[in-house]
Amino acid sequence: MKNEIYKHLKFRIGEESYLNEFKLITKDEYCCKKYCYDVYEFIKEIDEQLFDLKIEKIELYYNADILTKIDYYFKLNLYNKLKVCLNQFLGNPYQEMVGDNIVYCSWYFGKYYLILRKFEIEKVIILSYQKRKNL
Repeated sequence: MKNEIYKHLKFRIGEESYLNEFKLITKDEYCCKKYCYDVYEFIKEIDEQLFDLKIEKIELYYNADILTKIDYYFKLNLYNKLKVCLNQFLGNPYQEMVGDNIVYCSWYFGKYYLILRKFEIEKVIILSYQKRKNL
């Protein structure tokens, strides 16, 4: 069941930027520890969806033109539906935390993980898909 999630994810970690170069808008540069990433917003289709839930925005993080992270943005009211969909594919979250105005869940599958974060103040949900740091 875990491998079936790949059918729903539009992008693959490790892809080169040329695959989407005409659908990207430069956003920012993000540096974390010793790595820097070029952040782009993907020009999505009007009704872009993930698990039949409408995506508001997609940000792609590239390091040396290689895709290393994807952030999918959703409206706040879709949190429970998105969590149920992820549970169906990946089982219960590996980790769940609740903090100041944030709810956080993460799932591991193979060399990758998904992090679902709900920000009450910003009224947004971000689903991040990236490679695991420690294997």
